[in-house]
Amino acid sequence: MAGLSVPGMPSPTHLPVLDGDRAWETIAALIDERKPDAVADAVRDLDAAGRRAVARALPGHLRLLRARREPWEGIDDYAPAFRAAGAGTLTGASAVATWLNRREFNTRWFGDHDDTALLLDLWADRDDAWLADLARRLTLRLRGPRHIGLDLVLALLTETGIEPPEHDPLVVGWVSSAPPRPKDPLLPFLLPRVFEADGVGRRLRDNPSWPRTLATLADRGVVGRRMLLDGCVRRFLRGGTANDLRFFVRLHGLLMPDDPAAREREIREHALDYVRLLPAAPGPVADVALGLLREVPGLPSEQVVEALDGVLFRAESGLVKSGLSWLEQTVQRRPGLAGDCAAALAQAFAHTSYSVQQRAVRVALKLPAAADGTPITGAVPLLPPDLGAEAAARFGGDVARPEPADEPPPLIAPVTPAPGPLPPPITTAAELAAGIHDAELDWAGIERMLAAFAELTWRDAEGVRAALAPVVQRENFYPRLDDAPRWTWADHWLLAAARRLTRTVPLPPDWRQRVPSPGQVIGPHLLYLSRCAEIVAAVEHDALPPLLLATPTEPTGHLDPATFVDRLEVLQDAGADPGPADLQQALLRLPRDLGPEAARRAAALSSPAGRTAARWLAAGGLPVPVVSMRPFAGGAPEAVISAPPTGLPLVDAVFTAPPRNIGWEHGWYKPTWPRLLPSHPEVAAAHVLPHLGPTRYPFGTGMSVGAFVEVTRGDGPFAEAVGHFLARELVQRRHDQADGALLTMAARGDLPAAELGRHIGRLALDGEIQPVRIIEALERAAEAGAYAQIWDVIAAALPVLCPEPGERPVHGLKRLIALGRRTARWSGARGAIPEVEVLAARKGSSDLVREARALAAQLQA
Repeated sequence: MAGLSVPGMPSPTHLPVLDGDRAWETIAALIDERKPDAVADAVRDLDAAGRRAVARALPGHLRLLRARREPWEGIDDYAPAFRAAGAGTLTGASAVATWLNRREFNTRWFGDHDDTALLLDLWADRDDAWLADLARRLTLRLRGPRHIGLDLVLALLTETGIEPPEHDPLVVGWVSSAPPRPKDPLLPFLLPRVFEADGVGRRLRDNPSWPRTLATLADRGVVGRRMLLDGCVRRFLRGGTANDLRFFVRLHGLLMPDDPAAREREIREHALDYVRLLPAAPGPVADVALGLLREVPGLPSEQVVEALDGVLFRAESGLVKSGLSWLEQTVQRRPGLAGDCAAALAQAFAHTSYSVQQRAVRVALKLPAAADGTPITGAVPLLPPDLGAEAAARFGGDVARPEPADEPPPLIAPVTPAPGPLPPPITTAAELAAGIHDAELDWAGIERMLAAFAELTWRDAEGVRAALAPVVQRENFYPRLDDAPRWTWADHWLLAAARRLTRTVPLPPDWRQRVPSPGQVIGPHLLYLSRCAEIVAAVEHDALPPLLLATPTEPTGHLDPATFVDRLEVLQDAGADPGPADLQQALLRLPRDLGPEAARRAAALSSPAGRTAARWLAAGGLPVPVVSMRPFAGGAPEAVISAPPTGLPLVDAVFTAPPRNIGWEHGWYKPTWPRLLPSHPEVAAAHVLPHLGPTRYPFGTGMSVGAFVEVTRGDGPFAEAVGHFLARELVQRRHDQADGALLTMAARGDLPAAELGRHIGRLALDGEIQPVRIIEALERAAEAGAYAQIWDVIAAALPVLCPEPGERPVHGLKRLIALGRRTARWSGARGAIPEVEVLAARKGSSDLVREARALAAQLQA
């Protein structure tokens, strides 16, 4: 065979009959070369003994190949060759079916194998009974939603001509494979099952060709129209969601005859079924059923009454209004039914839509006298007071009293705990050794480790070496220290410093190149890693200082100015120099209000570091950057940082806006950055800003709004980004953190309400968020006491969401306006919103227009 190259072997098309061992060696070599066609050619030339030998050896070879790969790796590339070998050597249909459906050959990452022709050719000498048995077994092993092996199953069923076994995934796979074809031998078997198999409706719901083709086949007499119509109605009665039944609704509509007489016969045939669909079927199905029943005059009275009772009970306003119109027309033509229909009409009095209740009262008032004294009287209290008064004037009954205005709830904001105290310093070498491999170290723990490493080594280097030597030979990092091209974790550098000190495990010769360059990480992280790398370099040159300048003295990350000068004096007296990164980090940790005393004391220092510190202390500290954001319209937000150059390279890198594309390791320590820059929270927020958004794999590339506003105010320079991402987070299934962020900002007074409202409107109109979910989120916040801020949000969203004439409003707009009425009343808001005024001025009495009128009147009161 072309392309086959096994040294010393004849061409597979001329293979001699081999003994068992040689047969297996040949097949195994071809499997390893991943050549299914060559495997099939070789299998055909085996005798019975050779096939038995290959069949016995296949499972072991499969285990061997699996062992050569990592647990998460598959062997999909070997699967076609293995399938061909098993299909040609295994004897029983059961064994072949089991082999072809092994989990290793059908992973989620691999599609179908496209080997149907090859396998059918291998089975050319099998008898019909064996093929039929295999077809049944493979059919029953089909599984959705991917239906791997479907092509082979359909080919076998077609080849054998047997009736397929009952199996829903077969039917779903068959309808997915192609539109119905008149000459398909499976059509008579599988088409009737389309109406019974679960999953068919979901698969065909957006498929326009299937219903059109079936209607065409019915017109030509290829399939029975009666069978299809009965199947649709049967499927409706079985129930399901609107999505599950959409295909059948479309098919049912195409199958109904155009001829009026024939159409009426069809409707009468299924009239009782349509009646029974009305109470509980999904809206589209109930709408079809109601429309068909209304077409037929003279339906039996009991069917009409039952139908009205079912439809007027429903929640959908459109269906109930259509039912009320039918009731009104029916009573006009058949006044004797007024009393029987009254109970159904009374149900509409309890509807949640004011316009439905209004229409029901108008219909009730037109009823003949026979309807007086019926259940309508008992339903009057269910109406709003104004409509109840109208109905009670004729039918009697109690009128509901207006509900008293509810009191606004108090604001319940999450309590943000103050930073806990700093951990106590490490005082022993044993404690230092225990922390080297602690994966739970936070920023304060890392600072504690760095400080202890310097101080303990200065006092007792031999004792520290002895304590660290046993622990530095193992590491818990992935990738390993030697394998990582960049050491982007502080833990990496701690271990490297310990190894350099003990000299038990050598560092890579190029360890200095493991420090990321300024173009590879953003400013705060470069500062963090540079300070760690300085310690390794100091150990190598035996120049480790007796202490670190930048170790914080406050849980916020601040460094007390007096302590800063004390440390500079200690270093000067010891003749030691702090690392440049350590000095620059210390300057960034000084508070903005320095006071004159620290500057006075620093002026007496003579060391280079002391003179640098004295200069900045005399100037009142480092400059305060101006932070802003580029125009934002969704996507990744970008910050702008403006500050005069300081001549301190790491400080200048921190005071530079982060790059647009940032890898995950750059964000790994983003919760630490505010502690590196406690006096410049807006700069820390600017560096965190690119991470704002949903968390994505791998870890570290997303930050919630709740975490972001712990760093900075929500209404600051990044208000547009906060509003955008908060709107997105509030509609997620796990929205607790977003709810807390909204309430926290409401309590602090920095919720960007206008920005949040505008983004809610735009995202809802663009289909990016579900309006109902965002309204639920705003309702939760209002009930938690943030009603004044929520009104501001709604007031900004309504100008975006109010539809222009001829436009459809977004789903839930009425509910949003109703929430606006409540929050505006609680907060005493006044002032017209022009877009709401325009909506309120429209003709008609829809619920949306009624709510708009009520809100407009309230804002002008």
